[in-house]
Amino acid sequence: MAMTPEDHADPRWQALRGVARSVAEVHGLLLLLTLLYYVVARDGIANPTGWLLVLVGYGIVTLVCRGLRTLEARPRFRLGIEAVLMVVFLTALLALTSGGPGPVVHLYLLPVVLTALVLGRGPTVALLALVVAGRVAVGFATEGSAWFAPATLVALFTELSPTLLVAFLTSAIATDLGTVTVKLRNLEERDALTGLLNLNAFSTLLAAAHRRLGPGDSYAVLLIDVDDLKDINHRFGHEAGDRALRAVADAIRRATRAADGCARFASDEFVVYLPGGTRESAGLIANRIRHHVYSVTQDFDYAMRRLAVSVGVAVHGEDGSDPRVLLQAAARAVLRDRELRGLRDQRVPGATPAPGRPA
Repeated sequence: MAMTPEDHADPRWQALRGVARSVAEVHGLLLLLTLLYYVVARDGIANPTGWLLVLVGYGIVTLVCRGLRTLEARPRFRLGIEAVLMVVFLTALLALTSGGPGPVVHLYLLPVVLTALVLGRGPTVALLALVVAGRVAVGFATEGSAWFAPATLVALFTELSPTLLVAFLTSAIATDLGTVTVKLRNLEERDALTGLLNLNAFSTLLAAAHRRLGPGDSYAVLLIDVDDLKDINHRFGHEAGDRALRAVADAIRRATRAADGCARFASDEFVVYLPGGTRESAGLIANRIRHHVYSVTQDFDYAMRRLAVSVGVAVHGEDGSDPRVLLQAAARAVLRDRELRGLRDQRVPGATPAPGRPA
């Protein structure tokens, strides 16, 4: 099963879920402010009974939304629904006021800012359109066609311009913050040399994928060891070794899918998580990686040299059911692959000695 942006282990999903839980405080604040307005400025309400009924109905609907499990699993959709609910609630209250919208119209800032911060520009523009449509509908219902006089429309623009300005600025800031957050997350999760996932990020991905396994699901892991990297570092320097590692990382990227998890496992090793992988499909990808690595020549002090890798395959359910056991099985498979190709035994972290060899 592939990792997706909505996956339960994804930090963005977790952040959205946390925001969705915090929206309950926004609902509470709206109810408190509108109830306070009812107490302090009751003379400005054309229908006090209707006002209270709208407050009670809004509270009931928000509680129902809070309890729906289908919305709990879809935080973006839930946030959008709740922002629309806030706009409808405020528009209904505006329809019950007398002598103009008053301070209630400024409460539109709450759902608009929330949407701009969390959901982005597209949903924010849609919500602003809903705000304007609601305000126009209220004006038309109370004053009829006379409400569309130029002076009234100018007053409407003046009334809503703070909300529009705040929405634009908040959306722009949120976009910039999102970009910075992605860059920081990449720095935290990516290996600086190869651009692949680092070991911590890969461990998190593999553990989350393992937890989500259902009956009949499987996955495979590949452990890839760069042959003779220590010799390259010794003879040509670590800069040459770094170029070799980047070349192998590029070959792994070309040989795998976007849904696969590729990481630098150790100094000269890489690991790949293959969702839904079988021994046959993993073997095909292993051979593809070997081919891509060997097809690229490297210039080491004007000496052209081909790189090679040893690859071990382990499949969930066949070689073990625990991620650590699978990685150990893949490490042993690396040693067997190297022996079959007649290379000397280079120790692989986590591997057990091959039969007949000293520990």
